[in-house]
Amino acid sequence: MKRRTLRLKPGSLLLVSAVLGGFAAWRLIQRRLTPVNPKLALRYGLHLTRAQRRVLAVSAHQDDLELFAAGTLRLLALAGSDITVVVATGGDQQYTNERTLNQIREQEQRDAGNILGYDQFHFLHYTDLNLAHNPRFRPDLEEIWRAVKPDVVFAFDPTAPYRSAIHPDHLAVGRAVLDISRSLGEATPDVVFYGSRDPNALVDISQVIEDKTQAIRAQRSQLTGWKRLYNLATRLQTRLAGRPVAVRYAEPLRYLRLPPVDDAAYLENWNPQASRVQ
Repeated sequence: MKRRTLRLKPGSLLLVSAVLGGFAAWRLIQRRLTPVNPKLALRYGLHLTRAQRRVLAVSAHQDDLELFAAGTLRLLALAGSDITVVVATGGDQQYTNERTLNQIREQEQRDAGNILGYDQFHFLHYTDLNLAHNPRFRPDLEEIWRAVKPDVVFAFDPTAPYRSAIHPDHLAVGRAVLDISRSLGEATPDVVFYGSRDPNALVDISQVIEDKTQAIRAQRSQLTGWKRLYNLATRLQTRLAGRPVAVRYAEPLRYLRLPPVDDAAYLENWNPQASRVQ
């Protein structure tokens, strides 16, 4: 009896390779977005967003906050929080007409902020790719910090960042926030890092996913190619983050120092039926 050999056409081999590669990438992304204890991480996410706070959100570029933490910031705004945004650079490194682009990107950030509920903006307009070497950045940030007196500060994770999102300006923002928080000792506010590959908090953003996608689309100068892809990519990433806790969409974040969590308040405020994947 002859053995039959399975032979695939080149097109079929390409399709199988693409499917297997896509599945492997999906699993890798999901692992990177999943905290060690997802259910506890969801409680920390609710603890972060359910109370009214003074928020200082620091970014290197105009679209960083929208990509990584727009849903969280929107929920904080809906809870009555006052949100101050600091954008460190002009985001103009790859363009020739820097002054014009600075103005365009600043307006785009204001448009995104109007969607999400930001209250104040500080545009520092430092040069791209040089933030770590700019001696004015940390003193200027400290001055804003003292004026805002924040309860919580957001910044890019400088110690465990997404590898695909590593950028010298992202890291400079995170390090500056980390250094300032350490200099304050016990008086430091909560520090929450976005863009982290070591998250310990998950924020259920299912009710505000449309606001997040609209805010990303407001960054029109950065959307090259088919805009629908950005919407799909945003939903896919946040959907993967939410799967371990069975919510539609979530943003993974990392508390620098985990706060105490009131389980009773968590159970009282979270409505799983409103967020569960159908």
